[in-house]
Amino acid sequence: MLRADGKPSPDAVHTSASGMAGNLTKRLTHDQALSALTQDGITACPYCRPDTDLGAL
Repeated sequence: MLRADGKPSPDAVHTSASGMAGNLTKRLTHDQALSALTQDGITACPYCRPDTDLGAL
């Protein structure tokens, strides 16, 4: 999916060990990942479950 500016829109937050992340990834800080999950409406990967690691269940 693309945003209005033509850049890819994030589809999920993954852990650093996840094989599901693909090639177009950006490493986030703990606070950025937590914000993405709790405020920005980005889903957690159902396989690597970063929400569990971050305590954002």
